[in-house]
Amino acid sequence: MKLEHLAIVLVAFYLQCCVLGRDSSEELYSVESSSSEEELENEAVLEEDPHFDLLIFTQRWPITACYEWREKSASNVCGLPSPRNIWTIHGIWPTKLNTIGPSFCNKTAIFNVTELAPIEPQLEQFWTNVEKNKPYDSLWRHEWLKHGTCAAAVLTQLNSENKYFGQGLSWLQQHSMADVLNEGSVTPGANYTLANIHEVLTNRFQKNVAIECFYDRETKQQFINEIRVCFNKDLELADCDGILFEEVALNSPTLGKIISNCNVNKPIFYPATVPPSRFDKTHLSPFDLHRKFLDEYKSRKAKESRTMKLLVNIYKLIQLLKWTTI
Repeated sequence: MKLEHLAIVLVAFYLQCCVLGRDSSEELYSVESSSSEEELENEAVLEEDPHFDLLIFTQRWPITACYEWREKSASNVCGLPSPRNIWTIHGIWPTKLNTIGPSFCNKTAIFNVTELAPIEPQLEQFWTNVEKNKPYDSLWRHEWLKHGTCAAAVLTQLNSENKYFGQGLSWLQQHSMADVLNEGSVTPGANYTLANIHEVLTNRFQKNVAIECFYDRETKQQFINEIRVCFNKDLELADCDGILFEEVALNSPTLGKIISNCNVNKPIFYPATVPPSRFDKTHLSPFDLHRKFLDEYKSRKAKESRTMKLLVNIYKLIQLLKWTTI
């Protein structure tokens, strides 16, 4: 009876490991785009020291941002700027070197969208909330409470909502990635190497910037997503060396340091239109649907086979233990 109990424990342990392994692998590749309203309120209680070294001005390609958003849920809807061939602002992030933050530097701060009335039409176009399911001003609210409060605590040039968001619009006008990349012959609808994009950016800015990709687990393809340009506290261009990024910086023999989470050995796609998400079944041909069904069936049968083999081996072990104890 004790041996039978042992077998049950071993089987339960195996099944638990399978479930936990699956969940952890899914979490490994999940990408956080912005906090929910509830998370934002919880985080905002944690007031931090506002001092920082650099400001990271982040622009994103809304086509990729939309694709990433739609990949998370079948119910997610995108709001894209007009025209759609412009890069939009994600935020201005005060940053200490070799760490993340500071953030939420004033726990008593309140976001008042009416203060942005003079520049609201420009913000709607150039600081677009791609995540249309959420309140239209949720991105601005998040950026101000998390990042703007820290900038405002240190720099008089950014000590109000109007100044903070206005500075972002000013920087976009001067350093629009749509213009920068186009001048370097990097245009939507094609693949490029990380070295291609890095060279265009360093030639323009004469500073090291950060390049962020979105990796699609379904297609195993990487998309250009964000480009981050750094400024010092005098609001002058600065190298982004030393910022904490998702992956380690790569060193190119010809181009020097490349700060990026993109795979240097794979092409980077710069999409011209939003690709179909994994929830869009209509874009699959009958052949693709059949192949997907077969792949899922084979995967399921392989898992069942491995489980059965394990159970058989456990049974054999129990019989062997019984035999040796007779």
